[in-house]
Amino acid sequence: MKGRIIKNQNGYFSIIGEAGELHLCRSRGRLKRMTDVLVGDLVEYELPKASSEAVITHVCERRSLLCRPLVANVDRIVLTSAVRMPDVNRYTLDKMILLAEDAGLDILLCFNKADLASAEAETLRQDYEKVGYPAVCTSTFDGRGLEALAAALRGHIIAFSGPSGVGKSSLLNHFLGRTVFESGSISRRTGRGKNTTRHAELIPFGEDSFLMDTPGYTALALDTIHPENVGYLFRDFRPYLSQCRFTDCMHLKEPDCAVRAAVARGDILSSRYQSYCQALQEIRENRTKYY
Repeated sequence: MKGRIIKNQNGYFSIIGEAGELHLCRSRGRLKRMTDVLVGDLVEYELPKASSEAVITHVCERRSLLCRPLVANVDRIVLTSAVRMPDVNRYTLDKMILLAEDAGLDILLCFNKADLASAEAETLRQDYEKVGYPAVCTSTFDGRGLEALAAALRGHIIAFSGPSGVGKSSLLNHFLGRTVFESGSISRRTGRGKNTTRHAELIPFGEDSFLMDTPGYTALALDTIHPENVGYLFRDFRPYLSQCRFTDCMHLKEPDCAVRAAVARGDILSSRYQSYCQALQEIRENRTKYY
């Protein structure tokens, strides 16, 4: 029998089978020693007659791996930012995009709470669609963008990711039609959201669709990314990478740099280039610290 791991609590896995049936199981014996079983894994399992618990016999090959939290086979990640409360931070957003690109995930940008600053939300959407990322402006207050976002969720395993307090849980609860995820509040002291998501769990959303929230964060580690790969992971840099004079150009101070020329012409957003420089510096500092 085949099924999808949708939850892991203290080593007990919940599996949803091909007919929608739910089973509780544990990973045992040789399989447990050989591999970790993750939420999102497609597995083969058996139902022994002498036990009410299913037994996982095989973990199928994974298509993708999300690292925070560890979740397998995510098809698309919805990188969610609030336009206001908390205010969007373009560097944080670009770091989220950088990590999603490095993981090879399909990316959709969601600019939530758009009712609080409609013009700014639209500017963000236009800016990032020019970069090459589909984007939607949403609001659970006035309903804008919710139909378009719902259409993008069907038929996929979708992870919502973003800082605490941007409204991920509220969006998910809206689509599921019930309160599944706890909505956080904004700290008066820091102006940041308070984390409410504690573990990874896939929630069925129609046929062959699953939704999940991920823990919010205030910092993102870029320690898995090599400095020489950063330029390629900025999608808007790619058309210009082969036009630099030096093949190992880092797009900082090198002469005849096509990326910097594109920034000067306005073909690459200056904010994106600033994010690139900041991310590169952060990665280099981390590598110096640990190596």
